[in-house]
Amino acid sequence: MSTALEQRQEPFPQVVITGDLRLAVTESEAAHGPITGHYSIETRQMQEPLQVYWGAEGQVCNRQARATDIAFEMPQAQAGQSWIYPVQAQVTDQRTSIVTGVFVQILVTADTLPRVSASA
Repeated sequence: MSTALEQRQEPFPQVVITGDLRLAVTESEAAHGPITGHYSIETRQMQEPLQVYWGAEGQVCNRQARATDIAFEMPQAQAGQSWIYPVQAQVTDQRTSIVTGVFVQILVTADTLPRVSASA
């Protein structure tokens, strides 16, 4: 049974980052330049207009958009490695400012599958 106070409370404002949180790339893909992921925000209980500012350990394409691509450099990446990059977004409305973040995991795989020899 809920109380009158619980019924009057509105949910707290929230910001969630969605997108390519786990990526798998080959060694040659990583060697040919940055690996790009796509990220966006979802908000709850925040009012327009919103100001958005992205930050990352990578090249953010559009720092003030609700959705953006982020390019991650992976110099000398080798198969079996797992690279972790932080991504943050600060979202502000007229009443509040929220900073949230996620970690992006990029797994490096071998370029080709190992050959299996058939035995007679």
